[in-house]
Amino acid sequence: MDSCSAAITEIADGVFGLQFDLPLGVQPINVYLLAGDPLTLIDTGPILPGIPDALYRALDEVGYPVGTLGRIIVTHHHLDHMGLAAMLKEASGARVVCHRLGSEILGDYHAEQLRLRDYLVDLAPFVGLDPELARRSFFEPSAWDTAAEPVAVDETVEDGDIIRAGPRDLRVIHTPGHTIDHICLYDPEERLMFTGDMLLQSITPNPDLYPPWLSEKQSGLPDYIDSLHKIREFETGKALPGHGASIPDFEARIDDVLLHHEERLRFLRDDIVEEEKTVLQLAVVLLTHINMEMSPINVFLAMREVFGHLVILERTGEVTMELRDGTAYYRATSPPTA
Repeated sequence: MDSCSAAITEIADGVFGLQFDLPLGVQPINVYLLAGDPLTLIDTGPILPGIPDALYRALDEVGYPVGTLGRIIVTHHHLDHMGLAAMLKEASGARVVCHRLGSEILGDYHAEQLRLRDYLVDLAPFVGLDPELARRSFFEPSAWDTAAEPVAVDETVEDGDIIRAGPRDLRVIHTPGHTIDHICLYDPEERLMFTGDMLLQSITPNPDLYPPWLSEKQSGLPDYIDSLHKIREFETGKALPGHGASIPDFEARIDDVLLHHEERLRFLRDDIVEEEKTVLQLAVVLLTHINMEMSPINVFLAMREVFGHLVILERTGEVTMELRDGTAYYRATSPPTA
């Protein structure tokens, strides 16, 4: 499968998975089409070369041309999940639905991304990084900058709401953490869970940094762990993620991810027993530990994860933070774990 074609799978009666390759090492994106009235698309994919045409062809192939779309549900505001929403809405008149917390972000997408970028640059000294270096390293122009268009949201939902998609009643589960507006969708009849980026089969999603205009919380990682426990309570036969392969053992995969984060907590805590470190220094330690390339994107993502773990450890009293000259230094409060 190349970037200009789709892999199409009929998952259940009237439920189609459409998968598209993405560039730059990102796992293939999945969008899901639910037959019925209204014809419903869950997520859209980004505006990258070949993907819009491939999506249109895939919709034709399964017998539901783009003009017949009635609703587009966006699981969260990341561009690979909502980038094509405006184009699809214009082509079909479909109503766009997302969580309440994502509505303004989708509606003024580029301005919100610039606002977030400036916030992250201003945050650079706190994590131990020069602001101009942060700007040059993490926010250089790329093809992803034009991979989404703002889209007006027609309907917002909250946790527990029901969305009717043909013969299906999809329960909205608010699952913040990867983003503050993230939702999963649960079909109790088929025991299907559409997990967006909340749960993936072979990788763990990166936790968000919540900007202050969206939340008083700083990191999405505590929310993400709570959200994992929340969705685990739903009897799920098959989980359908936003990227990569479907998840055959839902509960086992959740348990694996919870263990992963518990092990990361212990590793990072033990590293600062003898010597205090900044978020940046701990990100370098983590990338070295897991043998990942020290590229700008990997450093950026590692810092977001490290910061989330430090927020949890500080909350439980296992580390302390001292702010000096605008930079945060962290140290463990007790000896290493056995």
